[in-house]
Amino acid sequence: MVLGATGKSGRRLVPLLREQEVKVRAASRRGIAGTAYFDWDKPDTFEAALAGVDAVYLTPPELVVDPTGHTGPFLAAAAQAGVERVVAVTSMGVAFPNEGPGTGRYELEQQVMASGLEWTILRPSGFNQNFSEDFFLPGILGADMIATATGDGAVGFVDAEDIAAAAAAALLDEGHTGKIYDVTGPEAMSFAEAAAIIGQAAGRSIAHRQITGEEFTQLLVGAGLAPDYAAIVVGNQLAIRDGFGSAISDTVPRLTGRPARTFADYAAKAAPSWARPIPSA
Repeated sequence: MVLGATGKSGRRLVPLLREQEVKVRAASRRGIAGTAYFDWDKPDTFEAALAGVDAVYLTPPELVVDPTGHTGPFLAAAAQAGVERVVAVTSMGVAFPNEGPGTGRYELEQQVMASGLEWTILRPSGFNQNFSEDFFLPGILGADMIATATGDGAVGFVDAEDIAAAAAAALLDEGHTGKIYDVTGPEAMSFAEAAAIIGQAAGRSIAHRQITGEEFTQLLVGAGLAPDYAAIVVGNQLAIRDGFGSAISDTVPRLTGRPARTFADYAAKAAPSWARPIPSA
């Protein structure tokens, strides 16, 4: 079963597994065609979704500071249903010095480890697709700008397709039980460097605006993000500013047998996402 099957990594993982002739149950609370209904807020949906499943790709509920109130009952239900393996996605931010034990995603990892299932944990760095499918896209389209509190700090941006490919290997191949993998792209770069590559692909200049953590918090909360979750995002950005987000791993080539996708290759493919709408007459 793939949780978050309509999300950035889940919707790329489902076809990868099916290409390998794996029987996949795509689960989503959106109730769209081709997915099994699953809702983190409705534990009575767990049993039917888990029936006959032997492995789970677990992405926690979105925008929840501490997901363990949801994931704990789910993992218990999975064990009772006979699930054998879980591959869970958290974040490289779990290991940032300003994070520390006791945070929601740290406790999620502890839950997974204590679940009694064979487990693997994937800790991705910043997703490439955050620029073309998520919270950096409005600034690019509306102001030709990416605003962050990361300063000149570098990130090993990773493509969602590579996260999906690493997840497929962890679900299907032997040797990944009990492993925690950082999942990054092949190179670390600053947001200014990423903006320049996006600008080249989009055919116009895209600037990186450096703002303070307080300004970024106001921006996120003004856009509707809960203050406690905004604090996590800003904490990650400040850790990147301080140099803790630049590590590069070999997880993608080691698990998939091919190089991780470069940011330039991603930007070239994603360029239509940054095209401005043509004004109506």
